[in-house]
Amino acid sequence: MKMKVLMLVVSIAGLLAISSSAIAHHGAAAYDMSKPIVLKDAVITQFAWINPHPLIKADSKNEKGNVQHWTMEMGSTPASQLIGWTRNTLKPGDVVTLYVWQAKSGLTVGRFNKVVFADGKVMRDTQTGADNGGRADTEVGR
Repeated sequence: MKMKVLMLVVSIAGLLAISSSAIAHHGAAAYDMSKPIVLKDAVITQFAWINPHPLIKADSKNEKGNVQHWTMEMGSTPASQLIGWTRNTLKPGDVVTLYVWQAKSGLTVGRFNKVVFADGKVMRDTQTGADNGGRADTEVGR
């Protein structure tokens, strides 16, 4: 009897451990994947190469000329490395064009899509690098 109770407790603990990690992970439901935003002449302020997702922080002027502070989440660090990203890919002061799927809340946060460097080089995110059927034609800035 004690063995059956112990096995039941261990089984429940195992299921809880597995399900908590599945619940903790998130998808792109918070982002408006139908309207990518283009941040022209964005200035990188920080590139945080952290787990589970690197963060890109950048300043960009909106259509009124006011500076907006953006924070963008990338795919996982290991997946980003597989497609060529390193902790030095972006540096503070870099001026780039960023494509981002903005949060549905309208805040200046979102899921990173791709970056176009001054020399024309393009680097994409691990999962949302393609236009996903949408057009990146909403421009902020010049």
